[in-house]
Amino acid sequence: MNIFSMIFVAPVVNALLVFYKAFEYLHIPSALGLAIIAITVVLRLAINPLMHKQLLHAKKMQEIQPHITKLQKKHKGNAQKLQAAQMELFKKHNLNPAFGCVVLLVQLPVFYGLYMALQTIVVAGGVQHAYKTINALVYLPWLKVTSLDTSFFGLRLEVHPNEWSTVGWWYLLIPVITAALQFYQSYLSTKVTPMGKAASVEKNKTTGKDGEVKKDNGSDMQAAMQKQMLYLFPAMIAFASYSLPMGLALYWNIFTLFGIWQYRAIASQT
Repeated sequence: MNIFSMIFVAPVVNALLVFYKAFEYLHIPSALGLAIIAITVVLRLAINPLMHKQLLHAKKMQEIQPHITKLQKKHKGNAQKLQAAQMELFKKHNLNPAFGCVVLLVQLPVFYGLYMALQTIVVAGGVQHAYKTINALVYLPWLKVTSLDTSFFGLRLEVHPNEWSTVGWWYLLIPVITAALQFYQSYLSTKVTPMGKAASVEKNKTTGKDGEVKKDNGSDMQAAMQKQMLYLFPAMIAFASYSLPMGLALYWNIFTLFGIWQYRAIASQT
């Protein structure tokens, strides 16, 4: 077992198996699927305060974007003065431009650990020798498994939706649902951390010497890229969920539902 598996994958595998064994002991059907939901909820709640701060931070960054645009025009050609002015602006509004990167760096190992744990456990449903890999990660003997029930309300968590021709067309609903939820979350993100209607009007307009209002091409390009990502990212996620085991799509969709709830909660504060 490598150091990464010891730190990030093994704890998640053990937590999943604790939930799985508990649901199995209580004779609750779809134990593995419910265990995936349970561990996803626990992890998402654990990072929820950090995510909330990140969204509020992003919203504030967007709110001061018109001021940043003015500074860029004022100090055009003088990078040193521009940087100093921007740092003063961030300090005034109690913002740290590196905060979003820090949050992402904290999340990545956790997310990847969960992904690897799910990949190991879910695939084991269809590959018998993978149980050895799982059992090598468990902390306690009673968590070891010789089989896993991967059924989940009539579906199987180890099945890839791209196998629909042999397992059933209804598996194609998985990437469709995943894309729809991701699109809705992306749409909400443009409302919660937007340029803002008023700010967008100001950003997209500049005034020439003759007083004529002109469009800001840079803002237009940013808006176009944002619109492209609104459709492109859900399409990418749909393709991923089409190619990966359904159990991973379940995990992703639970995270997305939390994101939707969080975006809506922040939107209601404005």
